[in-house]
Amino acid sequence: MRRDGTRPGSSSRLDMVCWTIATVGLALWLRSGPNARFAPLFGLVAPGLRWAVNADYRRRIRRWVAEAWEDVEAWSRGADSIPWRAALAFAVGPYFLLQAVNGASLGTFDTRPVIPTTVSLVRQGDVDLREFEAMRPPLLRARDDSLLYCFQDVRGRLVSSYPSGMVPLALATVAPAYLLGADLDSAATFRHLEKGTAAAVAALALGLFFLAATRLGSPWGAIVTTVTLAFASGLLTTVGLGLWQHGGVVTWLLAALLVEFAAKGSPGRWATAFQGFALAQMVACRPTAGLVVVAFGVWVLVRSPRRGLWLGLCGVVGLAPWLVFHRVVYGNLIGAGTIASHTHSAWSFFALEPMLGVLFSPARGLFVYQPWALLAIAAIFGSRRGDAGPAGWRSFCLTAVALHVVLVAAWWEWAGGYCYGSRLLTDVLPLLALAATPVAASLMQRRSGRAGLAVMLVVGLLVQLPCITNEAHRWNLVQPRDLWGWSTAPFFYRG
Repeated sequence: MRRDGTRPGSSSRLDMVCWTIATVGLALWLRSGPNARFAPLFGLVAPGLRWAVNADYRRRIRRWVAEAWEDVEAWSRGADSIPWRAALAFAVGPYFLLQAVNGASLGTFDTRPVIPTTVSLVRQGDVDLREFEAMRPPLLRARDDSLLYCFQDVRGRLVSSYPSGMVPLALATVAPAYLLGADLDSAATFRHLEKGTAAAVAALALGLFFLAATRLGSPWGAIVTTVTLAFASGLLTTVGLGLWQHGGVVTWLLAALLVEFAAKGSPGRWATAFQGFALAQMVACRPTAGLVVVAFGVWVLVRSPRRGLWLGLCGVVGLAPWLVFHRVVYGNLIGAGTIASHTHSAWSFFALEPMLGVLFSPARGLFVYQPWALLAIAAIFGSRRGDAGPAGWRSFCLTAVALHVVLVAAWWEWAGGYCYGSRLLTDVLPLLALAATPVAASLMQRRSGRAGLAVMLVVGLLVQLPCITNEAHRWNLVQPRDLWGWSTAPFFYRG
């Protein structure tokens, strides 16, 4: 008998009980849909009780946290071992739980096809959605029995009008839900699985960002920008609330960047092959992400022409299955109907008003909804001395952001339709946060700097939070939309 009252070997048995309860909670959450919204929190009950009554357990957890933090610090100094457990404990796990149980969602017709397509793929092995024609309330059609714009009839099959790049990510929740016997003919279950998948994608993206940011030399600077990205950006109100294509783009982009950072700018052949695959998935999720992909490729090509060519070849190979899928399902290599409809007449480059709107509009402006992005601009003038990232990483980040801003401003619907905040710029928010990390690390060394960071975080949180607490995205239903009125801005919406 130990001094704390436990018997030798009991800790491992209690650990197993804790993991079993957590697994059961997740299984219940997947199977029971919205009726088990808080089930993921079951996994916290037993550890919480053990923490309250068991001194030995508290010492174990403190020791584990200290060791995990040491791994993070070693990683930031250039160690080869990636601190996965720290990322899971400090970023992925907490953020997933927060997003999974908060009850907020922002799925629209743009995101509606993802879960039904995944269900059809798991259950019947195809992407024809006619099996949902009899669903009530109607899933595929409007009140006048016309197909909703997010679906299209192609050679007798009802399929998504949007790219299907998010479907592989949705398999992570839909497949186990199917095996567990979830009701996959229920619209409520579809909404629940969309929210759950979005929560998982947002948490994974945040974990990848945390690992990439800590590689830049300052764990505390990385924590600041990780928290800021989590709670004061579109990661909270776009990626985490629905299966928007942006979630796949930022996840695959951060995976490719983490490989680059982990290898100190010189990944091996197979690591580069994975990067090529990841970049291809970005394009499959959202074709306009191709501009960021090209910028990434040029960044690699300039530093290593041989590796740049190999990266491009692997990217083509990674995209090939999608081209075959498009040919089989849609009869062309381009894919869904919304892509084909993006003709040259929908674009107008370098117009002043859209550019100002993308950056400063009270309804959609980048710097309004992410005021901390100013830190990334400051990075342009910051010192490169002691820069821990791969050569040219800041130039890549800021160039990719600039190109993407120009692209979004050129689109006829630069405001992004029914959404909240600067949705169309979500793809490059992690790049802005990475560029801001060294600046944040520098500011953390001064009291005034810490105060400034706190103000940016609080302001960013206050403009994002109404989307979750007050469904402020319903501002889009107010007609006509006023994209420039401060008094009528979405974050002031009260229903």
